[in-house]
Amino acid sequence: MTTVLEGGITEVLGFLAAGVRAGIKRRGLDIMLIVSEDGPVTAAGAFTTNLVKGAPVIVTSKNIRRGKLGAIVANSGISNVFTGARGLRDARRMAQLTARLLKLRPYQVGVASTGLIGAFLPMRKVEAGIRAAVKELSNSREASLNAAKAIMTTDTTPKEIAVQIELEDGTPVKIGGIAKGAGMISPRMKTATMLAFVVTDVSITPDALRAALQPAVDESFNMVNIDGDMSTSDMVLVMANGRAKNRRITLEKKDEEFCEGLKFVLTELAWMIAKDGEGATHLIEVLIKNAKNSEEARMAARAVAGSNLVKAAVFGKDPNWGRIACALGYSGATFDPSKISIELVSERGRVDLVVKGKPASKRALERARDLLRSREIEIHVDLAQGKACATSWGCDLTYDYVRINSKYTT
Repeated sequence: MTTVLEGGITEVLGFLAAGVRAGIKRRGLDIMLIVSEDGPVTAAGAFTTNLVKGAPVIVTSKNIRRGKLGAIVANSGISNVFTGARGLRDARRMAQLTARLLKLRPYQVGVASTGLIGAFLPMRKVEAGIRAAVKELSNSREASLNAAKAIMTTDTTPKEIAVQIELEDGTPVKIGGIAKGAGMISPRMKTATMLAFVVTDVSITPDALRAALQPAVDESFNMVNIDGDMSTSDMVLVMANGRAKNRRITLEKKDEEFCEGLKFVLTELAWMIAKDGEGATHLIEVLIKNAKNSEEARMAARAVAGSNLVKAAVFGKDPNWGRIACALGYSGATFDPSKISIELVSERGRVDLVVKGKPASKRALERARDLLRSREIEIHVDLAQGKACATSWGCDLTYDYVRINSKYTT
């Protein structure tokens, strides 16, 4: 059973958080810090597969190979990407300073950055912000919220969640997370910038945590498509301190309840990111049913959710099912066009757009236009090919998206 709690990462005992303003961006909090009170604990991560990787991704993906982290520090406003040797020095300096202040080793600190590409970090401000964040560390509800706010860029709202689950051995375990992302999001992360930081009190080995994280990422963040652009800085980090004192989870002794709980948290954060897409007026959820296999279901779902033509149609409240069929056709999924069905669902009801290859009537299309007035839109597709399912999330493509991204550096 999954119980959603109030708050975010500080709901998990043993973790402190802070979010402060250092002046890296024009306004708002911009330095985030998460710290384990127990020192270095089990950790795992997933990172962008973009060939152009930010300096923090390079540094953190190396640090986490040891399977332990004691803290995570992040800044917003500047992503420290395409900054060469100086960028790497700055990312390492963030880890070094954080480690010194917290009595850790630099390789026990995860570093993340989000914002403008190609600019150098103002390290005096960053360092002052890290020092301030250390002094502000707290397990309060406000501390988690401030941490979530400090990693925002074009986000309009902070994103956080905490849950309590029960493991297979009956032990209650908490999982809390924060995330950011609104644009430049089409992740492909392995072993919008999209950043997510998750903490839990479960007892688990590093290998088992990595094994639980990747499938959860694949079914959550990797199924979000805001604009088709893969960020250079995507990162998910998880820290587990073992305070729950459950039977230790290992590769040999897995716990499906924990895996499902972790996937739930990441999926909720992914949903929040899709809903807060840059300039978005509609959340789009695409459910593919009866695909040939799981991979084809995922390809089809992502293609529809990521189609700019589908996004534009939803924005214009135009039930253009042909654009959905088109996206399915180039997705790589196997199906017979004469057998597929497409249904539109919202809080205002549901309507069939295509039934076993036959297009809807004009009356049905008028009904569909009314459904598209809802803030959250679901597109259900039956490929009539097998039994596999997949869900992807995206948002509509609006005038504001163009406005926001035409002025990002100014």
